[in-house]
Amino acid sequence: MIDELERSYRRLPRGGTLLAILVAAHVLLKLALLPKVGHTPFVGDEAYYADGGRALSNLVRDLVSLGPVDTAELERNVVGSGWFMPGMSVLLTPLFLVDPDASIFVIRCYLGVVSTVVLLLTVRTVRRTFGDRYAAILLVFPGLVPMYLLFMYGAWGDLLAGLLVVMLVAHVVTIFRQVRLGVAFTLREGAWLGVVGIVIVYLRSSTALLVGGLFVVLLASLVVLLRRRERLRGITAMAVAGVLFVGLLLPWSVAASQSLGGRVLTTTSVPTVLANTFGEYDRICFGPCDPGSTIWFSPLRYAREVARATDGDQVAIQSEMSSYARQGVTPQSYSRDVLGNFYAYALEPSGYNDQLMDPDTDGDTFTYWFVTLVTALMWYLSLIVLVWVLLLATRRSFDSQILSIVLKLSLGALLTQPFIHLGSARYWPTAAPLLALALGLWLQVRAERRVAVGVGHDLPALEHAVGTPSPAAVHRAFYWVQLGLAVASVAVAAGIVVVAVWPW
Repeated sequence: MIDELERSYRRLPRGGTLLAILVAAHVLLKLALLPKVGHTPFVGDEAYYADGGRALSNLVRDLVSLGPVDTAELERNVVGSGWFMPGMSVLLTPLFLVDPDASIFVIRCYLGVVSTVVLLLTVRTVRRTFGDRYAAILLVFPGLVPMYLLFMYGAWGDLLAGLLVVMLVAHVVTIFRQVRLGVAFTLREGAWLGVVGIVIVYLRSSTALLVGGLFVVLLASLVVLLRRRERLRGITAMAVAGVLFVGLLLPWSVAASQSLGGRVLTTTSVPTVLANTFGEYDRICFGPCDPGSTIWFSPLRYAREVARATDGDQVAIQSEMSSYARQGVTPQSYSRDVLGNFYAYALEPSGYNDQLMDPDTDGDTFTYWFVTLVTALMWYLSLIVLVWVLLLATRRSFDSQILSIVLKLSLGALLTQPFIHLGSARYWPTAAPLLALALGLWLQVRAERRVAVGVGHDLPALEHAVGTPSPAAVHRAFYWVQLGLAVASVAVAAGIVVVAVWPW
């Protein structure tokens, strides 16, 4: 079957022609789904991001007109409770500058255009770094997944963050190729890393672990693999990336900290999230919370009221509330909750279909079930690739080894979310583009095995500088790193399952 699929792939149009066909298919299918989601009211966090965009557009008008700045509106709609970093609000700001009273339909159309532009920029980056096959796969998955296309009209930052993560991964792989040649990357490339990294975090704060992890791995590799002068250049470029990352994070961190009266780095949501995910609901507010609001906003309101009454720090109070609610957590209860979060995260890919496109509102059950079933089929097949890439330990080409390691680290960082946050069908679009790279890697490794490609075949043998590892040593080290990451994945998964089901 696999050989037949590969023969079919070879009969497809080549290069740009195939990509143009897939781009057209993406646009047509996305336009066909627009009437089903275009007028859907905002769901959950979307309303907050839209209000933040309007507030930022008013800030721009105030600054241009040299008038007084409405700081109260900024604190209320941009900082708010400190939960949501304003990446999507910034993205919506140009729209509200042009049309302050933009309707939901106009907002969703604008987001649909922006998301497609980002997808095409990602495809271009992937094509330049990995080739036409990888770019074509990205346009098919997730570019033709119906539920993913519906999410592209949404105001959440998860999807765009996932696409930018792929661009970051491609850039990191390019840097590793240069490092293998004994050449550090430039200050400009370091600046690119820092800017893209912080944009990803602004769009989805939970990606901070992924971005920070890749930066640390890249810095360690520069120290180990480069000789003195190039090592210094590489470290300097990484310093530029770090300075820009922190410098662009500071405006949000300082504003949120001053507004909330406590130290805020990226988000204040972690304590309440942990309480709702693993704690007891009737203890979150040192007892039951106000039943007139959601499980998310009742604790925030309570913490704010306690802070006002005691002249305290509402961020610290949220942490105390979270600790109180989680006093009864055991290893088994935690493991069971984690498994439940994984189920919601990975096994309900069309879970938001009911909210974004309800068949009871327009009677179109065909489109509803088309989106649900096709999305489920494509997503469940991608989970096979996810398991494969997490377990992969290849001895083949340098490119295969590097991409294998970077994908393991990136997917592993994203998959930490069920360990700290309630699972949701809204989060898989962040990981989906990485799975496209994983599928491309699977096809690449198969091709390399067929022609017996080894580490010495993809690039000429190079003399290594004194004091740096030889190419053969690097090749062996990358194999053992892959193997170690694969073993760690198995150990974590097995440990969670055993603790959850064992009759303690």
